[in-house]
Amino acid sequence: MSLPHLNPGIFAHIDAGKTTLLERILFETGKITAPGRIEEGTTESDYLPEEIERGISIQSTVARIQYPNAEDARLLLQFVDNPGHLDFQSQANASLLVSDFGLVLIDAFEGLKSQTFQNVEALRKAGKPILFFLNKLDRPGADILTSLVDLEVALGKEPILLFREDGTVPILKGEGQEAEFLPLLEWDPILSEEYLKDHSLLPKLALQGLVKGFWSGNLFPVLGGSALQGKGVHQLLSLLEILAHGKTEKPVPSSKSKDGIAIVFKREVHPELGKLLHFQALAPIRIGESVFFGEKEYKIQNLYRISARDYEEATEAEAGELLATTSFLLPKPGDILSRHNAPNASLLSPIRKQFQILLEPEKGEDRDELWQALQDLAWLDESVSVDILSDTGQFRLSGTGELHLEISLSRLKESFTKSFQTSGIKVARFALWKNLVQKVAFQHTAFDHKISSGQVLASLESSHSFSKGVRFNVQLPSSVEESITSAFDEVMAKGKEGEEVLGLSMVIESYEPPPGANVDELSSLIKVAVIKGLKDIIPNYSELIGPRSELEILTPDLYLGDILASLAKRDVRIRKVTAVTEGRQLIQASAATQNLLGFSGVLRNMAQGRGVLSLDSLFDFDNHSVLF
Repeated sequence: MSLPHLNPGIFAHIDAGKTTLLERILFETGKITAPGRIEEGTTESDYLPEEIERGISIQSTVARIQYPNAEDARLLLQFVDNPGHLDFQSQANASLLVSDFGLVLIDAFEGLKSQTFQNVEALRKAGKPILFFLNKLDRPGADILTSLVDLEVALGKEPILLFREDGTVPILKGEGQEAEFLPLLEWDPILSEEYLKDHSLLPKLALQGLVKGFWSGNLFPVLGGSALQGKGVHQLLSLLEILAHGKTEKPVPSSKSKDGIAIVFKREVHPELGKLLHFQALAPIRIGESVFFGEKEYKIQNLYRISARDYEEATEAEAGELLATTSFLLPKPGDILSRHNAPNASLLSPIRKQFQILLEPEKGEDRDELWQALQDLAWLDESVSVDILSDTGQFRLSGTGELHLEISLSRLKESFTKSFQTSGIKVARFALWKNLVQKVAFQHTAFDHKISSGQVLASLESSHSFSKGVRFNVQLPSSVEESITSAFDEVMAKGKEGEEVLGLSMVIESYEPPPGANVDELSSLIKVAVIKGLKDIIPNYSELIGPRSELEILTPDLYLGDILASLAKRDVRIRKVTAVTEGRQLIQASAATQNLLGFSGVLRNMAQGRGVLSLDSLFDFDNHSVLF
């Protein structure tokens, strides 16, 4: 790679202009002859059929760009363009691991959205610096001040506006007013002291303060312009070059990766190379070397530098470089590859997949082929899971949202061209234990009480969270403990009616075996006793729950009344309706996620495609809906 490099991750809410900005950057640096357009399906980063058809990004895309151009390159930029829709948030979470900082776009016309706040929170939690770009400033009604005020709320401190109304950026020219430069160095006592000694050093010290403050997380600079018109893009690229020279850290995202050689962040089926694993090198790496994933050793047989659909072969790479290989395919995003045999470690939390759909082939002879296609889909998209229902034999496809499952089915049909049937999309339901303490006795008898399990005395308690488990307050034979634990786990997984049970702790107080019995021979009876007892008790002391959704709808005034009426029919709680720009209203509300199934299509028809829906599904102990 040899050039200084920078890995910006591009984050934003839906339709803020991420892909348009990347197209303009590719054009300005000579990578493409003309910027592609999303509505025409000609962009470099959105090339999947589903992306072209729907006009949205559904996967993260790497773009390697030499700046200012390939002939006179001074900097290598490895952009990671991320989906804006929350259904594909797992892609953004994975790319966050390999991004040096977040380039967060804000639609200055529509303002900050709930997802903007979530992006900021995720970046700050990960310790990543943030550079903001106020986009669409060419639109009448774009509001810089409101965006800055909202950003201050999101950050808990004032962002630093770097550009003037005419688009110029004083810090890049080294010429400006004292009021424009002082905020860039006032946070640092040493730079402030140097300025007091010699006021003529202000432009130089301000630039030092900007770079140092950005990488330390003390400053949050804001640029602006229009990605579509190319306004502000030159200034953005110039600032990135300055920031790159101030970056000194090697990529070490977590203590978990201290012995790692690479971090996986994406799986892909490339149109020419086939199945690929994308990763960031944490240390120099070359073809022929071995890497470990857990106890499994792999030989690196090939390396590719990927830029959207384009690729070039490589024999070696430097730390920080984003690469891909076909040499090993088992690791998933977030996994760490090591030089030596090491325990498996992931930097990403498990993805909760709360939306489900059932599938079965029309012909039994196609069952194995459909199952293989589903497994391939689950390999490609880590936010998809597939399993087989034990009672019906149907395949269950689980995902993170309604749109996510719709697109997953569309992708499935590309690889499995035969007919199959599907159920409607459903939202996962759970049983939550709500009783504080319930004393119980488990006992099972058979053959007219001639055989007995003995009696297990226990307390059933709320865990005050979604966690569940068994605790023993008495020493019991291992066979008895295993039977009790196995029975508990089995019931918690499916409850009585098929819903997973959450929030229950079972404390075993005692076990009294039948007189003269050999305890080791009672395992199956003990398990039956606990299973039967729990299934009888749980429905009486639990409530049915599911995910809760927070939604924002931006709509023209004309459709407000109809939309509010439709929401009322779905038992949606309206929190606030605000006039955000002339002729447009922002609805903020919440509802049980299952009540919103199909609403995006209803909104599209009702508002003639002019309503913008942002929906975030929440599910934890403090954020869920009770279902009736």
